[in-house]
Amino acid sequence: GRIDMVLQTGGVIYLFELKLKGSAAEALAQIDLKNYPERFALGGLPVVKVGVGFDMERHTLAGWVVERG
Repeated sequence: GRIDMVLQTGGVIYLFELKLKGSAAEALAQIDLKNYPERFALGGLPVVKVGVGFDMERHTLAGWVVERG
């Protein structure tokens, strides 16, 4: 498995997991399950995890969860 999206700014790494048929909380849990934060923390920058869920029926965001680590 791979993280869906990584965004690095000058001082922070953002890890995004996107779920089309799942909640934002499930997406965030997958980030931890796969140990992605530990892998990217080796770069020495703070890691922020972002779980995003999409509403397939309404074609919009169902929600998101942000966790700073």
